[in-house]
Amino acid sequence: MNNSSNQQPHFWQVSADNQGYTELCNALYERELLRLSELPAEQLANLAGRLASLTFYVRRAASHILQHQGELQLDSQNGSWFSPQAKQCPARKQQAAPIDAFYQKYSAPGLVVPIYVMHLSQEHILLDSIDEVDFEGLRVHCNQHGWFALSGTPLQADNSEKFLLKATKTIMTAACCGHQWLKGDRATPRLLSLRELLLASRLNWRNFAKPLPAKMSL
Repeated sequence: MNNSSNQQPHFWQVSADNQGYTELCNALYERELLRLSELPAEQLANLAGRLASLTFYVRRAASHILQHQGELQLDSQNGSWFSPQAKQCPARKQQAAPIDAFYQKYSAPGLVVPIYVMHLSQEHILLDSIDEVDFEGLRVHCNQHGWFALSGTPLQADNSEKFLLKATKTIMTAACCGHQWLKGDRATPRLLSLRELLLASRLNWRNFAKPLPAKMSL
């Protein structure tokens, strides 16, 4: 037998990268199945199509997430990023004037943006993307969370508990890691949706105004 054959990797030997990919796929698949199981009745008509394409999207998402060179550590077993959590939600420090100046200059379709949510006594920051800009009306439309003024103020009844924030390292770290606060104190981090993980993988940590190109959409 040729000695070189002894140096060939066996099919059961898994590299660190492959193991991380497998763990991440499993975590994302379980999470999305749970999310789909909780869909409201009016969305069930599309359930079969979503299930049929789920494996494709999970595999592509896991690949893109692992390839992304960002600022945060990835926990592939839980499908989440982690970083030390601030004592209080950093959104409280933001003011309307800097938010307005940021979106006056950088608003564009495809820009990944952070959105502050305050519901009852719980606070967290979501990730979304701009899909329409109305400079004449001084507003932007976010794909999932509706219209906001350039200064961050919500403009719809169904997003009245939300506020568009300026993207900063502190804000984006909290959003990507799912940090939450309950009654002003740190709470257990939430798990990001598959869509949010994909948006996070597009972040350009050197310049949030110039996100990386979208490789896929949900």
